[in-house]
Amino acid sequence: MPGTDDDVGRAVLVGVDGSTTSAKAVERAVREAALRGAALHIVFVAPRTDVREQGACVLDAAADRAARVDRHVRVRTTLRSGAPVAVLLEAARTAEVVVVGTRRLGTRRPRPDEAVACGSVSTRVAAAAAVPVVVVPPVEDRRRRTSDVVVGVDGSAAADAALAFALDEARVTGGRVVAVCAGAPASEGAATVRAALDRVGAVGHGGVDVHPLVVGQRPPTALRELGADAALTVVGTRGRRGPSGAVLGPVSQEVLRNAPGPVAVVHAGPR
Repeated sequence: MPGTDDDVGRAVLVGVDGSTTSAKAVERAVREAALRGAALHIVFVAPRTDVREQGACVLDAAADRAARVDRHVRVRTTLRSGAPVAVLLEAARTAEVVVVGTRRLGTRRPRPDEAVACGSVSTRVAAAAAVPVVVVPPVEDRRRRTSDVVVGVDGSAAADAALAFALDEARVTGGRVVAVCAGAPASEGAATVRAALDRVGAVGHGGVDVHPLVVGQRPPTALRELGADAALTVVGTRGRRGPSGAVLGPVSQEVLRNAPGPVAVVHAGPR
C-alpha cells in the first residue's frame, strides 16, 4: 500500500494526470528515486472538486505502475485541489528532484503567446521550481540510448549548476558526462569547460568519466543532436520574470521543445 502525504522525508516528486505521458514520468521518477535511495511522492492536482474521485483512481494506478517498475521504492501519494502549477511548486520545496511529463508543441517555433508555456504546466514548473526538474517527452525516440548525461557549459552560474547536477546524475547512474561548450572557438571552449569543472569542485570528477566537447553549432542545436542518444540532457537556465511569472531562458526553452529525450532544467542557486 502506498503511503499518504502525512509521510515525511525527502523524495522524488512526480505529477500525474492519468495521461500516457504522466505514466512515462512515473516510470522515470521511480528509477530516479531508486538510484537516489529516496521515496517517490506522486501528486495529482484536481483543478475542480468534481475530478477528485478520478484523481484517487489515477493515484492508485500510478502507485501500481511504480511498484511494477521497482517494488522496493517507498511510494506516497497526495491528492490536492487547486492550481496544478502552484500545488506542484509547493510540493517541490521538499523534493530532491521533480519529474513531469509534457505535451510538447513539436518542432515548430511557438507563437509569442505560447513562448512562455510550451507544455504549459511542465514548462511553468521547470521555470519556477527551486530544485531540478526532469521533463519527460510524450514520445521518446526508439533508438537505443547510452548512459551519457549531456550538459551545456557556458561559464554562467546556471550552467555551473547544471554541470554539478549532471555529475551527480552520472555518479548515481554510472554514466558518462558529456560537457558541451557550443558556439565558441576550440581553445576558448575547452578552457570554459575546465574552469567550470574547477568551480563546481569536480576535482577528479568524483570517479565520473567526463568528456569535454567543443562544437561550433548553436547551443540548442548542439544539445538536441548530442542528446539524441543520451540518457538525459541537462540545461541550466537563468530564467526571467514575465507577465505570468517565471519564464525559461531561450536556450532551455528551445531544448525542451525539441529534444527527443528527457531534459533536466536546473537553476543557479537558491530561488
